[in-house]
Amino acid sequence: MVMSINSNKQRLIKWVRRYPLIALSVLAIGYLLGGFSKNDDGVLPQQVVITGLYLFVGIVPLGFIIAFVIIGSLSDAQSIKNRQKSHNFNYQDAFNLPSEVMHGYKLALLTDRLPTLTGLTGDKYLSDANALCATDPAHTPPVAECECGFYAYKELSDAQFERSINPGSFLLEVDLFGLGFTYKDGFRAETQVVNHLIKPKRCMRCKTLPAKVFVCTYKLTPTDTALWQWQIRCVICSSNFKEEDKLSNEQMAQHLRLKII
Repeated sequence: MVMSINSNKQRLIKWVRRYPLIALSVLAIGYLLGGFSKNDDGVLPQQVVITGLYLFVGIVPLGFIIAFVIIGSLSDAQSIKNRQKSHNFNYQDAFNLPSEVMHGYKLALLTDRLPTLTGLTGDKYLSDANALCATDPAHTPPVAECECGFYAYKELSDAQFERSINPGSFLLEVDLFGLGFTYKDGFRAETQVVNHLIKPKRCMRCKTLPAKVFVCTYKLTPTDTALWQWQIRCVICSSNFKEEDKLSNEQMAQHLRLKII
């Protein structure tokens, strides 16, 4: 059920992204059919073509909106169901909890002058780390009533889709250990080990040539502090960087203490 909701949501967003091209194609067909001609020598009567275009412009976006509302409602219902399950734990022995191999995928940014793994929420961590709760230091993550803990998607396709929305991020393959919960898209656990970083095949700037070199970029924040972020670029897009602002795959792997594939 959860995978069906996620896959349908991803499929719907892909169609929304294609909508501008589809709309241009429909306009081109309308033009060829004589919809924009002042003469009455078109393949179809002008009024028929224009009516079809109006219906397309009105019905298709409305269909997208209805589909998003339906998928959102199903997703909310599934989340409520999962939360209800999380409050119904009934294990007399803490060492008799059900176990599951928690292997998954997640996204991270590479920030700071010395490369550091940073979650999309801004939390920094090592390749082998225990989770900390920023809300309540007394928590030992994960806590059922809190959002603390390391998160990971179960499915690689979910993480890849999320990366399409966050193109500056990198894909990580991880194993989670200790106490863990399942949530809508994957796992939330106490301890995380990053097995390796899956580098993009193409340059993160031109999106065309093969990615070869990690480079460090920065921008000033409103407080006049530098925000450093690493990207992997092709030979051409990295050619104007100083050598001290570049790292090879091997050097980056050494800094992060993980494998890069």
